[in-house]
Amino acid sequence: MRESPSAFFRMMPALFHEDLRGPYSATSQLLPRPAPRILVAGDAHIQNFGTFRGPEGRAVWGLNDFDQAGRGSPEVDLTRLATSAMLTAREAGLSSREQAELVSALGKAYFGELERLARGGKSPGAFLTKKEAKGEVDDLIGDAQDASPESLLEKHVRLDAKGGPRFRETDMLRPVPSSTRKALRAALDTYEAGLGKTEAVARPLKVLDQAQRLDAGGSSYGLARYYVLAEAADPKDPPVLLELKELLAPSVEVPPLPADGKAAVDAQERLGGLSNPLTGATRLGGRAFLVRELEPEKAKLSAQALNGKKELASAFEQAARVLARAHGPTPEQAALLTDWVGADAKAATKRLAGFAQRYADQAQADWKAFRAGS
Repeated sequence: MRESPSAFFRMMPALFHEDLRGPYSATSQLLPRPAPRILVAGDAHIQNFGTFRGPEGRAVWGLNDFDQAGRGSPEVDLTRLATSAMLTAREAGLSSREQAELVSALGKAYFGELERLARGGKSPGAFLTKKEAKGEVDDLIGDAQDASPESLLEKHVRLDAKGGPRFRETDMLRPVPSSTRKALRAALDTYEAGLGKTEAVARPLKVLDQAQRLDAGGSSYGLARYYVLAEAADPKDPPVLLELKELLAPSVEVPPLPADGKAAVDAQERLGGLSNPLTGATRLGGRAFLVRELEPEKAKLSAQALNGKKELASAFEQAARVLARAHGPTPEQAALLTDWVGADAKAATKRLAGFAQRYADQAQADWKAFRAGS
């Protein structure tokens, strides 16, 4: 959190949501009429967009984190993405005018995609395929398509270890404490009981090794996280790497809802439009966990890819299109939102840029205060 204002911003979604309900409640309203309440992602900053395995096993780029999802105004996601754009642009050295132009382009892309969807335009889900993507996003998808399970496993696992595959012990991966291993195994049993049919792993689940993951996450940084090595359905195939991620309670709704793995899975299916068949939920130590496959296709845009005017405009315009697809998964819901916007898309975009500028100032001030006091 001390690293930069944008890092502080993305790790504090609850502070942002509280500010939207408090001192920024008026300025975060983009139109003089209330927006429809829909399922929103809740934490739509640029680092929560990335590549993952899409339809037919092909890599795509889109929303990949739904832990903070809940019912609210689409303005929650729009203002968070716009502030993310403003902070990223400032850290890249863009001028004030260029920062405002970036957010304006984001708003234009979002409202334009909503209109296309409302007219019956096709959407595969809250993601872009390689055919649709451009620039650094297109390159990232191409690299993700070339990734293999073996290359991912090599980073974390000794496949030729005595007694079978075993996790490497590193600064980021440590053995699971003996006091936790039994509870972790029970949590995996609960997870498996909730799985549908899948040919990705052996059933019943055969656990080859467990590890505790350190130094991971944004808003979930510091919460418990585990890696599990599971035997594939075909023992000759590489083992499958599963991640158990403790969930931070979402803060979009009032009163805040408790963390719920099943709700996060449901939000991913409803907002994202698809879900890896190994995605599921469990509880460990009375706390909610999301369980998912660590896909070799998973990657995010690097700092270098977000360090120029052209690159930033491309990335955030594409993120805005993805966000519109999440908010308008059907023509009917997209039409509900375009009816709310009406002929005022330009006015809403202008207010969005104004909000992003003011809240980026607030985030920078909060970050400086945090650094001074820590």
